[in-house]
Amino acid sequence: MVVGLAAFSALALACNLDKESVGPGLLSFERTQASGAPLFRDSVAPQATDPAIDQALDRHYVWLDTTARSNHKLFVFMSGMGQHPAMFQRVPEEAARLGYHVIGLMYPNSVSIATVCGGQPDPNTCYEKVHLEILDGVDRSPFVNVNQANSIVNRLTKLLQFLADSFPDQGWSRFLAGDEPKWSQIAISGHSQGGGQAAMVAKLHVVARVVLFSSVADSVGRQAPSWVATHVTPADRYWGLAHDRDGSFRPIRAGWDSIGMAAFGPAVAPETSAPPYGFTHMLVTDLVPQGGFVGTNAHGSPSNDVKTPLNPDGSCCRLRDAWRYLLTARTPDEDDAEQGREQLVALLHRLLLVAMPETLADLLSGNEDGPHDRAARAGFI
Repeated sequence: MVVGLAAFSALALACNLDKESVGPGLLSFERTQASGAPLFRDSVAPQATDPAIDQALDRHYVWLDTTARSNHKLFVFMSGMGQHPAMFQRVPEEAARLGYHVIGLMYPNSVSIATVCGGQPDPNTCYEKVHLEILDGVDRSPFVNVNQANSIVNRLTKLLQFLADSFPDQGWSRFLAGDEPKWSQIAISGHSQGGGQAAMVAKLHVVARVVLFSSVADSVGRQAPSWVATHVTPADRYWGLAHDRDGSFRPIRAGWDSIGMAAFGPAVAPETSAPPYGFTHMLVTDLVPQGGFVGTNAHGSPSNDVKTPLNPDGSCCRLRDAWRYLLTARTPDEDDAEQGREQLVALLHRLLLVAMPETLADLLSGNEDGPHDRAARAGFI
């Protein structure tokens, strides 16, 4: 009977790997009803998580859909140069509805990396050093002044610790490995310069997914900088969406080639296709942004709330299916993991038939098979 209960418990666990109870108690969260599902949102001042943070103080944003089936991953989105999380809420909200824990991370982004590095004698080295300093706070470049406290790594770590302490039943602590982010459970993303920072994270750490919006926009002429080409995160975990009238489109597209994203098929226009878009990792749109083709609207249209294209009836958002694809399309590793989980559930089910003294049907009917009969029925003999 002990073996039977153990098998039953293991089966229950295996069957519920993708479900978790995050609880109803998000008392300080704001409820929004944008797409029908109850979605909770909070914003947190960076300095509230660590008093040593003293620059780039626009608030972090946090989302959690307590009704969604959890995918046990954290989605982190970083905005572009001079921007902040409040300007990019549509994509993170969609990620939350798809089962992610979600953070819109504020980080030091007041310096245009393209401006300061584009004219340098060695722009490749300049781009890499600036991105690295913003990421970890180690002094490498005269063009930015980011210490460890203000770095992306510290900001994300301290925000996760803050959320884990404030809402212990929500599961934020699973995205920490000691005093660092657990990168293997994090989907990292960003717009423009924020996408460049996401790519730098994926260069150094194996992450669950990389989603690049209008990025990487670093350019050497019309080509991608050399730092983009090498990365420890496999190329099949990178996904991108850009606009073909973006002034930075050529280096963005060159960067995708350098990463290796073209190996999974040619770029597809989401407005003339449908998921799964031929299983490509590159989506390129020509939809008219909100406000038309003025200034940098095309550059912002893949993810910026006030520039992303609207549906014909004026509702948001024309690119929602594309966003959902970028956030959920399966990699071979994920397919293997799902197949392994299904095999485990099947095996545990068979073990349960042998280990339990009675099946429910037997209990109700008064039948009792012997161990040999149950083993035969389960397919072991």
